[in-house]
Amino acid sequence: MPTASGTALAWTAPANWTPKALGTMRKGSYSIKGDGADADLSIIALPGATGGLEANLNRWRGQVGLTPLSERDVLAAVEKFEANGLQFTVVDYAGNGSRLIGAIVPYQGNSWFFKLMGADALVAGQKPAFLEFLRSVKENK
Repeated sequence: MPTASGTALAWTAPANWTPKALGTMRKGSYSIKGDGADADLSIIALPGATGGLEANLNRWRGQVGLTPLSERDVLAAVEKFEANGLQFTVVDYAGNGSRLIGAIVPYQGNSWFFKLMGADALVAGQKPAFLEFLRSVKENK
């Protein structure tokens, strides 16, 4: 699957997030540890809408063992905000002892996916830091 090309986004990660090696698809990657648990933050950018918002949110729901929802129901559970001229759609899903907090950001015809996933309690505790991290995302000039 090709990754997005063009101008990239930049961000400032919390000091306790450890940068990890980037894979072929990742634009950013961090490890978060605490209380004997691990979480992974991945940042991926793909061209276009990549199936649409509903499909991507339901895919994330499936990653924590939740069933898909209708477009209306899946969109009713999102939080939206703007920061640095970017539009963020944020979700928080928990199931099977894990939690996924993610954001989808359309930018220059691409879809940027910021996904924090891991042990439920650890990820829940990192939510304020994740939201602050998202507010640091901006165009890399």
